Amino acid sequence: IDTATGQRSLLHEDPRVDIGGVLADPRTGKVQAVSANYLREQWSVLDDAIRADLERIEAIGPGEASINTRSLDDRTWIVAYSAAESPVEYYRYDRDGQGGGTLTRLFSGRPALEGKPLVPMWPQEVRSRDGKTLVSYLTLPPHADTNGDGKADRPVPMVLLVHGGPWARDAYGYSSYDQWLANRGYAVLSVNFRGSTGFGKDFTNAGDGEWAGKMHDDLIDAVQWAVAEGVTTPDKVAIMGGSYGGYATLAGLTFTPDAF
Repeated sequence: IDTATGQRSLLHEDPRVDIGGVLADPRTGKVQAVSANYLREQWSVLDDAIRADLERIEAIGPGEASINTRSLDDRTWIVAYSAAESPVEYYRYDRDGQGGGTLTRLFSGRPALEGKPLVPMWPQEVRSRDGKTLVSYLTLPPHADTNGDGKADRPVPMVLLVHGGPWARDAYGYSSYDQWLANRGYAVLSVNFRGSTGFGKDFTNAGDGEWAGKMHDDLIDAVQWAVAEGVTTPDKVAIMGGSYGGYATLAGLTFTPDAF
């Protein structure tokens, strides 16, 4: 938005999800890339001057990388990289101007977890009974996914882990609860039920007046999806959470006690 004239210029949009992060030139403030987080965070480059640099950084691994800070001369970047099975670690990226800059690993933010048997997180699109798409995340214990393809080899007990807010959202990445439960043999399913944020105003506002109503139906629909996918069985599902997730747990015990 040109504040002098009020003229607006569209830089980027995503029809599925809100725009998240922004990378801007440290000297001029020019927007160079923006991110949108649907199933996973994805960066869209608006300035080709940094395209090769971002591609170099994305090659660190299959997780997600973000630029924490950039020096004023834009020669040195500090990069954070993490994945569901790899808590955050930090890199120094020295640019060479050609996109072939040098990455130097600095340290892990969670050194006590290095080398531990952490497991992947698998993004899912679950359909609600009235046709909404519920972006969800499935974590499987190692013995339930021996080939690591994100598909359950056999049903295991499952915990439906409900996020708080409800004006928040679940996203891909390292989660201590998911890893702890998976380590103890549970599958974990996290669901962005209606009322969650990040998926547009209509999706958030669809939760108005629907606590213990359609918001809870979304959770039940996700459980039924997990049963149909062979992740778990109807008699082996638990529900837990804090804040709104605590409310959802009480609603589950009250209104759908046979589901959990």
